[in-house]
Amino acid sequence: MYRLFLTIFLWFWVTAWAILAIVFVANRLTGTRQVSPPNMYATVAPILAAEAVKAYESEGPEGFARFSRGSIDNPERQLFLLDGFNRDVLSRPLTDDGIRAVHAAKDGQLVVLRAHIAVYKFVSPSGEPYTLVLQLKPRLREITDVLLGQGISYAISMILLITLLCFALAYHIALPIHRIQTTARRVAEGDLKARVPASVSRRFDELAALAKDFNSMVGRLDILIQTQRNLLNSVSHELRSPLARINLSLAILKKRSLPASDDMFQRLDRDVARIDLLMGQLLTLSRLESGLSSANREDVDFAQLVLETAADSNFEAQASGKSVSLRAQDSVILGNADPHALRSACENIIRNAVRFTQPGTEVEVVLEIDRGALEPRALLFVRDHGPGVPEDCLEAIFQPFYRINEGAEATGGNGLGLAIAAEAIRLHRGNIRAANLIPAGLEIKIQLPIA
Repeated sequence: MYRLFLTIFLWFWVTAWAILAIVFVANRLTGTRQVSPPNMYATVAPILAAEAVKAYESEGPEGFARFSRGSIDNPERQLFLLDGFNRDVLSRPLTDDGIRAVHAAKDGQLVVLRAHIAVYKFVSPSGEPYTLVLQLKPRLREITDVLLGQGISYAISMILLITLLCFALAYHIALPIHRIQTTARRVAEGDLKARVPASVSRRFDELAALAKDFNSMVGRLDILIQTQRNLLNSVSHELRSPLARINLSLAILKKRSLPASDDMFQRLDRDVARIDLLMGQLLTLSRLESGLSSANREDVDFAQLVLETAADSNFEAQASGKSVSLRAQDSVILGNADPHALRSACENIIRNAVRFTQPGTEVEVVLEIDRGALEPRALLFVRDHGPGVPEDCLEAIFQPFYRINEGAEATGGNGLGLAIAAEAIRLHRGNIRAANLIPAGLEIKIQLPIA
């Protein structure tokens, strides 16, 4: 938000100030302006004019020429004295700018044109009209003196005004964008009740329309996802009772069956067990997605929990020629945590890594503490030596029932393990990410705030 705000603010501020500066400089350098007392030049002009006329009327053109050389000792400056017909008493031609300035001047006024021509029109004590013209070659220092001397207060006031207006405009544009962005971030984190504030929707511009459409979209998503969750929850509960009756019926049939039917009953047991596991996972996922946690909220030693989970997974992995190694801190305390949800998350992630890692390799489990952030966080890394995941699927693997097609049959997973883990981590204000390793393998990274 701050980058966008500064970009908008500086863009308008520089643009407005550049336009103002161009107009101001152009007016100062190309336009005529009147100079009035107490400006020094306006005070000196009548004195210089009186002496010039006195030299001319007493000694003629030669007297004015001597006066001009004595008063103006700079060859880059020329002093003209015009009579009532605007003709120089020394018969020298005036430039077009000089003629323009002469016509713009009025009696008793000092007029400056382009910061290098000064004209003072007056009437001598004898009653004759004269015009004194000082013409010089423009130099940067003189132009700067004119601009700073006459326009510094004007420039400061305009800077303040432009800054205030640009700040208000940038704030007016950036604030609703920031609020929409904040709401979108909350929705991305799973808060489907988040809405853009009504103050944005009441604006009469495209940002208001965007806010309304965004709120409508999130509301529709909330309804659809809630409907899906209710359906899964209802189906899971409804199937639990028939499954229990099927298990009971199988147990009775086993006692009455012939030995030749043992193979068929073993298959039935496996299928029913898989369905029972799926129903259990669906119920767990539905509970976590609804934000429901077990009543046993307590301070949990996450290091001990990971140690126990890794040991159990290592025992199971050895049956298939794999192993699980652990490197962890001595103690990592998570305050007000649900131990059952955290254990379920760790079990699903580590067992998923064991399922995919190649035979003869080990799954690496690393638990660290990041104290560099504002809030200390526990970092859990689970790395396997499997085939990895396509880059465009790294976020999708945490969605329910999502499986990579290449290994769906080989792994036998149902696509709920990582979804349960992600919901459990979200319930503890943490986040979970997946990344491919080089040359092969997948890393799951979990961050959790610690006490």
